[in-house]
Amino acid sequence: MALAVNLNLDDVYEINPLSEDLRVSTFITDLQDGTSIPLQVEISSEPHALLSSVFNLAFGPLNARGQIDDIAELAHEDYSKVFSSILFAGVTYLTDHRDHYLGIDGSNDLRAYLYFRHLQRNFTYLDNLFEMYGLKYYVRINRFGKNQYDNPFDFNDVIPSPVGIKRREKWQDAMYNYFIFKLK
Repeated sequence: MALAVNLNLDDVYEINPLSEDLRVSTFITDLQDGTSIPLQVEISSEPHALLSSVFNLAFGPLNARGQIDDIAELAHEDYSKVFSSILFAGVTYLTDHRDHYLGIDGSNDLRAYLYFRHLQRNFTYLDNLFEMYGLKYYVRINRFGKNQYDNPFDFNDVIPSPVGIKRREKWQDAMYNYFIFKLK
């Protein structure tokens, strides 16, 4: 797992756009076992159902059906270069679509935490490029009572309202699982 990622848009793999609108691109990444595989970056063609200007960015290797496997676990040789390449693809898209935001889904708590750590570690670098927001998008209930509402929770915690991400914000206080970026 990559915990010490340093983002740098000047150190990326060669990005190959696969669509004229820059929604789909690919690059070859090197793995720790000496092999190389293509990773695809895709930006949805439709905005998020609840956030009209946010377009989801997904990335990963393609599965047997030609779809991104965004839960694949790969041992990259250079995690910083991989995440910088994904970021570069996103910046390239946003440069041509200035009114759009990109959203990245932490598909589970571990991935969301990993993305949050990357964001905090590289906060100054990213803050120079983006407006950054976190979203508590999924309901997290650890146990239910006899009825769903016997175990009350803060309904405001699950309404999709992006919150500006702050430097040195504590994960326990934020618990974001969707991250939104817009070029400054």
